[in-house]
Amino acid sequence: MRRALCLLLAFLPFAGFADNSGVAELLARIQNSGEAKFRYQETRTLELASSPWHGEGYMLSGAYGILIKLQLKPKRIIMALTDQRMYYWDPEQKQRHSAPLGAGGPGAEQITVLRSILQGQSQALQPTHDFVSEKKGQRWTLRVTPKPGQGHEDGPSLKISGDDDDNQRNILISQSDGESTEYKMVKASEDQAANYSISRLLQEAIGD
Repeated sequence: MRRALCLLLAFLPFAGFADNSGVAELLARIQNSGEAKFRYQETRTLELASSPWHGEGYMLSGAYGILIKLQLKPKRIIMALTDQRMYYWDPEQKQRHSAPLGAGGPGAEQITVLRSILQGQSQALQPTHDFVSEKKGQRWTLRVTPKPGQGHEDGPSLKISGDDDDNQRNILISQSDGESTEYKMVKASEDQAANYSISRLLQEAIGD
């Protein structure tokens, strides 16, 4: 459960980055100020696996800290994150789990870092993480890495990249043990987005 939840993938000012306008610009671009839906392809490189694992589905981000990962391949699974809890639902195996966000250990830290960036709460990460931005033509990259000596050295590093059209986005999450997860994301079309409701998927994940 913890591994599945920690791979989930989804509104403060950026005054703290005034000395690096490129970082502030990218954080503002990445921030989801409302509901967002992306199709994703996922590749996991695991330490003990002989070959990478692949999956695909939809990533949905909503208000109040909600992130939902709807995996459709290789099988349907819902992983959801609310403000304080994580949920997992595997309808094929009839397995449903729920846990406080604080009980997730390193996995919860990974989710917290990613959510802080996606939802514009990056100021909370400034004491413990370094931010570096790059811009080449229409392509941009933001790297977020733990600062040495702050107690987060074993935490994940993130590389988020995209283009000026904001239709595509790549997220690479690298762990200190060498394992990594990469998401290649494309903004869902109106027809695709209409098929999935954040509230319905969250309710399905939570159950009765």
